[in-house]
Amino acid sequence: MQANARDVSVSWQERWADPALTVLAIELAVAIFIISPLGVLAPRGGLVLPVVLTALVVTPVLLTAVLVASNHGAAKAAVFVAIAMIVVGIGFELQHPSVLVTWLHLIGALIMGCALITVVARAVFASGRVTYHRLVGTLLLYLLIGTTFAGLYGAVGLMVPHAFSGMPPREDGPAVIAHVLYFSFATFTSLGYGDVIPMHPLTRGLSNLEAVIGQLFPATLIARMVTLELAGRHRAETANAR
Repeated sequence: MQANARDVSVSWQERWADPALTVLAIELAVAIFIISPLGVLAPRGGLVLPVVLTALVVTPVLLTAVLVASNHGAAKAAVFVAIAMIVVGIGFELQHPSVLVTWLHLIGALIMGCALITVVARAVFASGRVTYHRLVGTLLLYLLIGTTFAGLYGAVGLMVPHAFSGMPPREDGPAVIAHVLYFSFATFTSLGYGDVIPMHPLTRGLSNLEAVIGQLFPATLIARMVTLELAGRHRAETANAR
């Protein structure tokens, strides 16, 4: 009975592992490009903002993240640690917003981002044919790198005074998160509008690193996808010839 249940669980995880990449990519895109900017415009205080963000963003993303990392023990443990930090942060936010809440959200997102980058990179760059879900996984990997750097920027910004110019007060968690996401993806894509500026050597170094990764990522990705597709076609042709 236990063996059968374990086999069913493994089969279920394998079946939904690839679609989960697509679902998580959609959820992250909505959270980064829609919900996060709207969170800055929402009124502060009360329960409306924390409840709405939890219902629309946090819960779906966390559940899908668990599914994506379900076959990787260390990554799954890291995701659960991140979930615990984010949930505790939401609990504190319901009582009284503070810098601690922003800390918990940023560090939780940073831990989860590092864990999921490892899992998704393995799935995207592993051998085999290039599928639709794998292509969407490349988008997910791109978003995860950007959000992970956002977590780094936010953590450094909270620790180091005047690490950035143009950032909101540290106590305004939604605004801080929205600004570091904005700065991260502006840096990742080499836009550099200049409204948020890294002032500390550490944040400048992180910005340079992210900009370099942003330049190398498309070229590396395209080369790997082409190699995988050609190898898959070659194996298929060899199998048909036999």
